[in-house]
Amino acid sequence: MQYRKLGRSGLVISRLVLGSTMFGELMDEEQARLVMHRAWDLGVHTVDTGDIYAEGRAEEVIGRIARSRRDQLVICTKVGFRVGDGPAEHAAAQAHRLDHAERWSRGIAPQEQGLSRHHIVAAVERSLRRLQTDYIDLYQIHRWDVSVPIDETLRALDDLVRSGKVRYIGCSNARSWQLYEALWCSDKRGLARFESMQVPYSLLDRSAEVDVFPACEHAEVGVIGYSVLAGGVLSGAHRAGVVRGTVLAQRPAYQSRFLTEASSERIERFHRLAERTGRPMVALALAAVLQQRTVTATTVGAQKPDELNVLAKAVDEPIDDAALTEIREIFNQ
Repeated sequence: MQYRKLGRSGLVISRLVLGSTMFGELMDEEQARLVMHRAWDLGVHTVDTGDIYAEGRAEEVIGRIARSRRDQLVICTKVGFRVGDGPAEHAAAQAHRLDHAERWSRGIAPQEQGLSRHHIVAAVERSLRRLQTDYIDLYQIHRWDVSVPIDETLRALDDLVRSGKVRYIGCSNARSWQLYEALWCSDKRGLARFESMQVPYSLLDRSAEVDVFPACEHAEVGVIGYSVLAGGVLSGAHRAGVVRGTVLAQRPAYQSRFLTEASSERIERFHRLAERTGRPMVALALAAVLQQRTVTATTVGAQKPDELNVLAKAVDEPIDDAALTEIREIFNQ
């Protein structure tokens, strides 16, 4: 396994980060335990989760499994949404269209989501309890909240760093100008800075290359990619149709985004390349992403321990120039 420093910080993370969106939802605790132990065997010591994953159950599962090796692991989680809300409510929160009057009638207060000091301070305590730890290595804002001044958010996060409850902070799904606004505020006010940015990045979604990657590289902010396999589409598993019991089957938004006529044609060409090179599609897709110089690491999910073997191997086996050129042609890079 390869390791990289995150941004300008001293935090070292594995280039593969074990994602946990399926824990407590598509995977029970025993399945998660097997996957996490295989990850550790392969040198993957960084685990990424979020307080809303499976309504908090993902953090609980990780907390119970990781307890015996806590000081050896890097645990990352996120804040910004309300635990218990569904995808439609998360989308409404992202677009700032939540009907707080209607939610209040159901017993949900406005401050139960977002990036106010009130919500951050309450949310971190709940995450610490679920994770059964007294500190979080990387605490990330899950979204941007334009309704809250960025200095309020950063002061709350800085207080958590100074108290020792959080070691480093990061952001997710921000635009380049938002990242720079936050970095400017941190620099001006002497607050903890975002050391990382989580962005969706795969061969089927390279939008981050336009401005987010250059911004992160210039500011020395680490990049953690996610959806590297485009919801499993780049694995080739769904060439004949969406497989039940998978993330893609559970995420209609992924289907409309990645299962298009254009992507299907590219996947078939990619499949033929994989056959010629003798390497699995998932290995090629992952290696191509990690060969992007701006990418520090990428999250990966696995429902079975053996799936991690192929992914871990891909980290140490770069793609040769001929295959990389063909991949770029297939995906119009």
